[in-house]
Amino acid sequence: MKKFYIFYFSIFVTITLAQGLPSSTLDSLSKQLNGKNSKQKCLFFLEKAEQFANSNTKRSYLYSQEALKEAFISKNDSLIGLSFNTLGNAHQSFTQLDSSLFYHQQALIYREKTNDTLGIADSNNNIGIAFDSQGNFEKALQYYFKALNCYEKEQVDEKIAMTMVNIGVVYKAQKEYKKAYFYYKKANELYVKLNSEFGIAVTSGNLGGILINFKSYKSSLKYSKIAKAGYEKLDYKRYVAYPISNIAVVYDSLHQFEEANKNYIESITLHEQFGNNYEVANISNAFSNCLIKQKKYKESILYAEKAMKYAQDADAYFLEVSSHGILAKAYAKMGVFDQAYRYSNLYNKGMDSLFKSEKTKAVFEIEAKYESEKKSKLLLQIQNKIQQRNTVVIILSLLILSIALISYLIYRQQKIKSIQKEQEFELKTAIALIETQNKLQEQRITISRDLHDNIGAQLTFIISSINNIKHAFDINNPKLESKLQIISTFTKATIVELRDTIWAMNSKEVSVEDLRLRIFNFIEKAKLALDDIAFEFTIADDLSDLYFGSVDGMNIYRVVQEAVHNSIKYANAKEIKVHFTKEKNTIVIKISDNGIGFDPNNVTLGHGIFNIKKRVKDMQGTLEFNSENLSGTSLLIQLPYKRFVL
Repeated sequence: MKKFYIFYFSIFVTITLAQGLPSSTLDSLSKQLNGKNSKQKCLFFLEKAEQFANSNTKRSYLYSQEALKEAFISKNDSLIGLSFNTLGNAHQSFTQLDSSLFYHQQALIYREKTNDTLGIADSNNNIGIAFDSQGNFEKALQYYFKALNCYEKEQVDEKIAMTMVNIGVVYKAQKEYKKAYFYYKKANELYVKLNSEFGIAVTSGNLGGILINFKSYKSSLKYSKIAKAGYEKLDYKRYVAYPISNIAVVYDSLHQFEEANKNYIESITLHEQFGNNYEVANISNAFSNCLIKQKKYKESILYAEKAMKYAQDADAYFLEVSSHGILAKAYAKMGVFDQAYRYSNLYNKGMDSLFKSEKTKAVFEIEAKYESEKKSKLLLQIQNKIQQRNTVVIILSLLILSIALISYLIYRQQKIKSIQKEQEFELKTAIALIETQNKLQEQRITISRDLHDNIGAQLTFIISSINNIKHAFDINNPKLESKLQIISTFTKATIVELRDTIWAMNSKEVSVEDLRLRIFNFIEKAKLALDDIAFEFTIADDLSDLYFGSVDGMNIYRVVQEAVHNSIKYANAKEIKVHFTKEKNTIVIKISDNGIGFDPNNVTLGHGIFNIKKRVKDMQGTLEFNSENLSGTSLLIQLPYKRFVL
């Protein structure tokens, strides 16, 4: 049966190759392959597939199929894995995501079979790309980080940089722009160090795209032009469209519409040429919005309809829903209200559907966790029953051996029963404690889920409603627009606070590493918002074994947050430092700035300082507050070390 499959596959691939290539090319191939064995033919076709990967994707695909056929004939598992991988890449270039995922998973099986460490990492990275393209970001990150860990162990800098780019792409899709920028920048620095022209082009394009979200248009334009020039130099026409679309968005944001229109059209044309349906839909939506700004409503409708068609072909539902919103806006501007109403309803239904799918996913995750805990309890009960049964068997065996030992056995049996009672009592006590902890955790999860699903959803709805108001109506009243912006900004800040609260509620304990990441993310946000202030943040290594309760962890985080906010808001400082150190049996947290300071005797301290004092007192700590005019301000917090040691 296996031989028949290989024979059938060989005929199919050979016919496909013959249909897909000119006769002159086939004649040339026949001469080059004359006298070669299956292994040599496979390597030849793999080389050809790689050669055409970025210039002629159809030809690359045909060579990949032929390579896989020869790999099976040679019965070489390493070549089969490599051929599956190449074929998966070919399907990825055609946005055939299910096929790409299948072939990369097959490649992983054969590479694990041959213990090909770097090949396994490559397949994990490629599977991550397939999940990423499908919008399954959680699985994409799992596979990307598996690949990254392997590349770092093997010290393969080029692969490390490549995987960091992919991780950055996922974070960008989730609108975690600061994390995306971090990974893009790291990857770019590695490629510059390696003097990799392709890597520099890719990461420059990524940086050009992400910097738009920070309104750093000048830097975005610089990186995008570097990327475009790099791809053109390498003759990678397929990728030139990406930096061109970034350039279009920059000019669009700067209201330089003539340049924006030219670059949008060029980018869309290139993506169509290479069959990238997703990007055609994405850029067409952006161009349609740009045309609305120019009051070219009929042209806007044409490109929005084009985006909708290509989004359906790419199975990109979110882009299709976005097209509905743009069409509703364009028809409303033209006064065609029946069409505007129709597309507005489609947009709202689509957004509701997207929201519900995310909510359902969260519920399934909670249910899965509950089922896992339930199975663990059942397994523990079964193990206890087995242990009791074994004890009874041992006792019966001893009784059968000798009547003379009856008295000894009775004594031993009584002793065993006594031990069992003590063990059962300890077990019952432990189970009761576990059940109590589980109930508390379930209550925390219920409350946090209610906060996320109800209050979080309502806050998100407020932001969405404000954005819809801005898009649906021409607001010419600056005061009203300002008020709407204030409400939107306040609501977004409230969502951030809500996430922090949910994080604390869901954590039984908070490690120093958890706290470090929270404070680091907060300071990184402050850095991006305030270019003129230098931040310094360290936690001493001898504090790494500490664990805080969820309340203490949140208290420490809030104290740092409040102190830094005060320095930013009032101190007019150029430098803010946050240091965690250990001195004898004390955890010392020092937060200082080089700002203007103030005279504590002549200033009424506000609620912020009052809250800091209360939080420190709740942690059984002490607070020392020092400030003088023109000499900066410092807060010295001392917490008992033994309180946080397990």
